[in-house]
Amino acid sequence: MENNTAENDSFIDCEIIHPNNTLASVYFQSAVYSMYAIIFVVALIGNGFVCYIVLSSPRMRTVTNYFIMNLAVGDVLITILCVPFTSVSLLKQYWPFGSFLCPVVNYSQALSVFVSAYTLVAISIDKYMIIMWPLKPRISKSFATSIIALVWLIAGITVLPTGTFATLLQMSYENDSLGKTIYEQCDKEDYSKVGIEYGILYTKILMFLQYVIPSVVLLFTYTSIGVVIWCHRIPGEAENSRDQRIARSKTK
Repeated sequence: MENNTAENDSFIDCEIIHPNNTLASVYFQSAVYSMYAIIFVVALIGNGFVCYIVLSSPRMRTVTNYFIMNLAVGDVLITILCVPFTSVSLLKQYWPFGSFLCPVVNYSQALSVFVSAYTLVAISIDKYMIIMWPLKPRISKSFATSIIALVWLIAGITVLPTGTFATLLQMSYENDSLGKTIYEQCDKEDYSKVGIEYGILYTKILMFLQYVIPSVVLLFTYTSIGVVIWCHRIPGEAENSRDQRIARSKTK
C-alpha cells in the first residue's frame, strides 16, 4: 500500500467510483446521459442548420453571416469533441477512450474556444466600424474569409501545446473490498518535460489571449456602439420631435 501511494504522488488526484457513489446511480447516469444527448442533438442540428442557410441562400452570404457561420462551425467542433467525451469521463471518473483521443479532444476543445472568442471580436469590430463610419465601405466577403482563415491559423498554432502536453496517465487504486484497480486519466497539463514554470507561463498567456483581450475588445466596441446610439437620434426622430412642437404651438 505504501509503494502504491509513493507511485502515485506525481499523479493527479482522482476518486474511483464506489457502489455508494452518487455518480454510480443508474438513474443519475441515465439523467445525465439524456441531458447530454439532448444538448448534442440540438447543438448539432441548430448549428448545422445555420451553416446550411448561409451557404444555400446567396442573400444570406453577408460578412456578418460568414462570421456567424464560423461561430457555428466552432460550436459543432466542440459539440462533437466535447459533449460525448465529457459526459462519459465525468460519470465514469476515468478516461476510457485511449491515448490517441486524449490530446485530440483536449486540443480541439481549446481550439474551438479560441476560434469562438476571436470570431466574436471580429463581429464586434465589424459592427463598430459600421456605426462609427457609416459612409465608409464595409469589409468585403473575401476579406472576411481571410480573417476567418487567419483566426483558425492563429488559434491552431496558439493552442498547439494543449494537445502536445496532454498525456494519458496510468493510475491505480487499492482497498480491501475492491482490491487493486488500474485505470487511466487524461492529464491535460503535463508540463513535466519542459518544466512546470513554463507550463504556468503558457497557461497565463493562453488565458490572456483567450479571455482578457477578447473581453476588453468586446467591452470597448459595444460600449462605444451603445454610447453612439444613445446620444445620437435615429434619422426621422428629429423631424417627429419638430412636428410635435409645431402641433403644440398651434394649440396654444
